[in-house]
Amino acid sequence: MKIILQGSSKVGEPTITLFICTASFGHELALVRDTVNNFEVGVPVGWRYGVPVDKSVSFIALRQKESGTDVPRETYNINIVHRAETDLDNTYRQFIENIESAEGFKIIEEGDTLINDRSYKYLIETHKNSISKEDMNNYVLFTNNKGKLLILTMVTISPNFQSYKPLFDKIASTLRY
Repeated sequence: MKIILQGSSKVGEPTITLFICTASFGHELALVRDTVNNFEVGVPVGWRYGVPVDKSVSFIALRQKESGTDVPRETYNINIVHRAETDLDNTYRQFIENIESAEGFKIIEEGDTLINDRSYKYLIETHKNSISKEDMNNYVLFTNNKGKLLILTMVTISPNFQSYKPLFDKIASTLRY
């Protein structure tokens, strides 16, 4: 099944194109294309997504409650940041220097990957949530496209990370930038 919806509410506003396609591993993903920032990413069907009013990130998706007792902690966001630096390795090092001050910050895994013909740096890290004090895991993909950085950050509480990692991998595999 493929459904295509396009549009924006006002002239000059970003156009978002939505594709719904059935995906394996039990999750359907809706492919969302941001035509202003020129990226595309899959969102699990049933999750809320969009751009926050305060524009603190370029895009966010949040898992919704599955029952009255469910407390969703799974979310991901995309930040598009403009920098003069165009080298992926240099901007990645600067990024790590900026985030390593978080309480309990520890890199669990990091490396390089290729997604849809683009090179990314990735890392999986743990830290304490500054508000709830829960242990969190972030799975981050990072790339530099001529000074336009794309940072995809997928997060959940540490006890849930292993069960959500396959979904996070699937979301990452849809990324186009």
